[in-house]
Amino acid sequence: MPSFSSQGYFREGQWRAIRSFALRERRDFSTRSMVITAEMQRIGKIELLYGRDLITGKVTQQRVGVVLEGSSTSSIGKLLTAYCALGGNPLDISMFLYPNNPDLPGEGSAYPKGFTYSLQGQEEDEDSNIDKYKPSRVGGTRETPSEITSATMGLLREPIIKEMYQKRILLEERILKLADLYEQLEEEQTLMLRGQGRGNIGQQAWSPEKYDKGHSIPCIVYLFDSTFRTAGTDGRVPAESPLNMTNLGPLPQLLTDVLPGEGNNAL
Repeated sequence: MPSFSSQGYFREGQWRAIRSFALRERRDFSTRSMVITAEMQRIGKIELLYGRDLITGKVTQQRVGVVLEGSSTSSIGKLLTAYCALGGNPLDISMFLYPNNPDLPGEGSAYPKGFTYSLQGQEEDEDSNIDKYKPSRVGGTRETPSEITSATMGLLREPIIKEMYQKRILLEERILKLADLYEQLEEEQTLMLRGQGRGNIGQQAWSPEKYDKGHSIPCIVYLFDSTFRTAGTDGRVPAESPLNMTNLGPLPQLLTDVLPGEGNNAL
């Protein structure tokens, strides 16, 4: 079993091992964040601009522009330049939805919406909040004679398929992979900020409205320390303090060490 595999059932010695590792990694968050930020700047970020309803002010699904966050010499910037030079339209690549963004359709999320379609009886199905993907546009999730158009489209594509890949598809795939990597790195910084419990990570700042202090690494460390051992009057929990049988009693999955040398041992 690899180190740190146990999450719900572990010894105190295993806890001591992951505790030390987590606290050391938290001290390294600043350096690690700078490396991640540099990588994000190298990649660049692409976003689409969406129109708004003139009456309600609600964000529509009409794509009106594209924004490159960062340098034009970033990886995505260079790929977009090549894509446009070959005749591509950046608005064709993707909707580039980022979660919890009020300036994007569905606040940056695509999700199913229930609908009822009736033809010969009643059928309940799942529709999409994104208009272009709604099954209800073709009468619900049902079979269509798509093989007819597919065969004809295949005849059109065959003579130009290599150029399609060279000038569109492969470039689009690379742009999407980099956009996904950027989002993963941004999420990593978000998790680091939650674990740090204060301050800043990259361009993100900790706030009590967004994060729970109890979910930070120091608070979780104290929680487990004071579960295994009895906290002193000053709030400290020395490793040699008495076992906290009151807290351990209802948690039989938290075990004491049984062999000499098992303390601070992840196995």
